[in-house]
Amino acid sequence: MSDLARLSRAFRDRIWNAFPVAQPAFGRLLSLLEIEASRATETASVTLGARSRLRLNPDFVALRCTDDNALVMLVLHELHHVVLGHTRLWDRSTPALNFAFDAVINAQLCLLFPGAEWTRIFRENYDSKQLPWALLRPPEHWSTGIPDWLPGEMGLLHRRLYSDASASYEELFPLLAEAFESMGEGVSLTGVGGLLGSHGDDEDASGEGDVDPDLLAEIRDIIAEWPRVDRRSGRDQGGTAHTFNLDPSCRWEAASRIIRKALVHMGDTCEPGGGRPRRVERPASRLFPHRIREDRRALVLEAMGGEPLLYQGEGPRKTFSRSGKVHIYLDVSGSMDRLIAPLYAALARFSSWLAPELHVFSTVVQDITLEDLRKGRGQTTDGTDIKAVTAHLLEHGVRRALVITDGWVGGIPSEHTHQLERRKGRFGVLLSHGGDSSFTKGLPKVRLWNLPNIDEVKG
Repeated sequence: MSDLARLSRAFRDRIWNAFPVAQPAFGRLLSLLEIEASRATETASVTLGARSRLRLNPDFVALRCTDDNALVMLVLHELHHVVLGHTRLWDRSTPALNFAFDAVINAQLCLLFPGAEWTRIFRENYDSKQLPWALLRPPEHWSTGIPDWLPGEMGLLHRRLYSDASASYEELFPLLAEAFESMGEGVSLTGVGGLLGSHGDDEDASGEGDVDPDLLAEIRDIIAEWPRVDRRSGRDQGGTAHTFNLDPSCRWEAASRIIRKALVHMGDTCEPGGGRPRRVERPASRLFPHRIREDRRALVLEAMGGEPLLYQGEGPRKTFSRSGKVHIYLDVSGSMDRLIAPLYAALARFSSWLAPELHVFSTVVQDITLEDLRKGRGQTTDGTDIKAVTAHLLEHGVRRALVITDGWVGGIPSEHTHQLERRKGRFGVLLSHGGDSSFTKGLPKVRLWNLPNIDEVKG
C-alpha cells in the first residue's frame, strides 16, 4: 500500500471518529465523497463528477491539523464551500468573492463551534493584526473575554461577522469583497496563510461533467435549511413574513389558456359548487310514443277503456351544471417573483371558478380573498416549503387543489402522502418554465401542466 493510500485511510478514520453529530446534513454529504490524500491541491478540495472526492493535502494537514478538531473544521469549511460555490448564487467567481466566501464560512463555523480547540486552525493560519487576513479569523480574546476588534470600518465588519448582529450573506458579500479589493492587490490567496479549500482553481474541482445526482440532492437540501440569501434563491427558510402589493393588471394570455385547461380538468360535477359551467347529461322525465316503463297514468286510462297517446318515461337530457370549485395554491416565494403579478391577473379572470379563498404559500400558507387577488395583495416570507401546503390540504380537507409553482419546494413528507392517498382527491400542478417536477411524486394521482417561458410568449 502506498504512503498516500495509508494517509487516505488515516484521514477517513480521523474525520469520521471526530465528525460532530450536530451536523447530520454535512455528514450525509461527506458520506457521498471518497476521501483521499493528494498533493494535487494546496490545502483541500472537492472534485465533482462521476467519482466525487474530497482531497486533503497531507503536508498542510501535518502543519495545521495536528488535532482532529482542526481537521474536521477544514473538512466542514470545504463542504460549505462546495454548497455555496456550486449553487451559482453569483454568475462568476473572482478573488474578492472567494475571499468573501471564506470570511463568511469561517465566521459561521466559529459561531457553531466557538471553543478554542475548534477555532485554532483559523487563528493559527491568519494573523489577527494583518489586513485583510484578520477578517478570516475571530479576534483575539473572542469568546473568552473582551474581543480585540479591528479598528474603524474593518472593526464594524468584523463585529457583524462574529457576533449575533451578523448580517445576511447578501449584505456581507459586497462589503467583504470591497474590503479585499481595497487592500488585497498582489496578495496570494493560495498555500499556507491563504484561503482554505478550493475555489475553482484545482483540477476537476469545477464540477464539469456528470455530477452524482445524490450529491446534488444533498447540496440542495442543505441550502434549503439555510437562512435566505436573496430573492433568487428559490427554496430556503425565507425571512420574516411581509405583505406585498403588486399590479395585477398585466396580461399573460398563454398562462390564462393553460389555467383554464387545468381548471376544466380539475372541476368536479359531483360536488355542489358554482364553479365553471359544464354540459352534462342527466336523467329527466319525458313522453314517449311507446311504453318504456310502468306508467301508472297510462294503466288507469287503459283500465277505463281508453288508449294512451303518449307514455311517460325517463330519458337523458343535456343540461349545464356548475362544477365544484377548485382551491388554488400559488407559490409566492422569491424565485417566483416575476411570475406572481401576471399569474394574479390570469387567475382573477377565473374567479367564479375558484374557491372563495385563494391560498398563497411560501414557508407558510396565507388565505387571501378573491378581492385581495384582484387588488394584488398577499404575504410571503420569500422562502418555500411544500410541507406547509400539504399540511393545509389535510387540515382543511381540501379535495380539489391546483398548485402553481416552480417546483423548488422541497419534498412532501411520506405521512402526508399516505393521508392524501386516502382522501381520493384530485390534485394538479402548474409548473413554471424550467421548474422541477420531482416533488409531484408525493402527490397521489397528480396531473401536470407546464407554463411557457414568460420572456417568449407573454402578451
